[in-house]
Amino acid sequence: MQINYKTPQTVAEIATVYLSLTPVRDPVLKSRISFWIDRHGDKPLADLSPDDVDAVLGELETVPNRYGKIKSGPTVNRYRMAMQSLIRFARQKRLLPRGWISPFADIPQHKENPGKVRFLTPDEEQRLMDAARLQSWVLLPLLIRLAIVTGLRRGALLDLRWGDLLLDGDSPRVKVERTKNGDSHVSPITPDLVAEFKRMRRIKSTETDLIFVGKHLHTAHDFRHGFNAACEMAGIAGVTFHTLRHTSCSRLAQAGVDILAIAEHAGHRSLSMTRRYSHLCIKGRANTINSVFA
Repeated sequence: MQINYKTPQTVAEIATVYLSLTPVRDPVLKSRISFWIDRHGDKPLADLSPDDVDAVLGELETVPNRYGKIKSGPTVNRYRMAMQSLIRFARQKRLLPRGWISPFADIPQHKENPGKVRFLTPDEEQRLMDAARLQSWVLLPLLIRLAIVTGLRRGALLDLRWGDLLLDGDSPRVKVERTKNGDSHVSPITPDLVAEFKRMRRIKSTETDLIFVGKHLHTAHDFRHGFNAACEMAGIAGVTFHTLRHTSCSRLAQAGVDILAIAEHAGHRSLSMTRRYSHLCIKGRANTINSVFA
């Protein structure tokens, strides 16, 4: 008997395939896609119209959540981006007709409010590193330094295994098999990190062992208490671990690195996320202009 494998067509069917084949680190992506499935899951994705999309976005913009609050414009954008990522997947897998026009094409996004980006000054970084060395978890300084150099997110860092490191050769680096966006990512690392990795590696550790562990060798260490204590000891306010990612991108911007290179460094899919650092590029760009045209 020949088995007939049905090609996924509806929003729900394609979403199921998408989530199974494209695992991502963003824990809220599934719930945002589920929101669309609840409204249009039975409809073929190719039949999703601008009116359908507009109705869902209108609901997101006007209906309070369970806490009685209306979602902000940037939050509504994240729901929109979740569905658009599903559409991109469907295009790549040829699950949509050739020439099909996305129903989002003529519906504008909300204006993003980047806000003020908090990043560490070199002096704050040094104080934080000094305080981290006084904490009980010996890998905390290495984790902080790696976060600042690579700009990797917390989840990607904690999932690193010794086999993800290339410490020898002309281009030492770490490779993340899957980032929050579902992509692989390679980050160069500095000589001081290479030396510290070699110093901190246990003799019996294997390539598949997690790097940032504590007494439980098969579970990433929960470093939050030590990190917060180090921040307090260093006298640094308004900082979270994600601030280290901002610090990494901000340092590059201040050095005159262009936005596209910063986006690649951070693994941003959209330049809208990277433009928050553009104002920091002015001094570096000025130095470049003066060195080239003076």
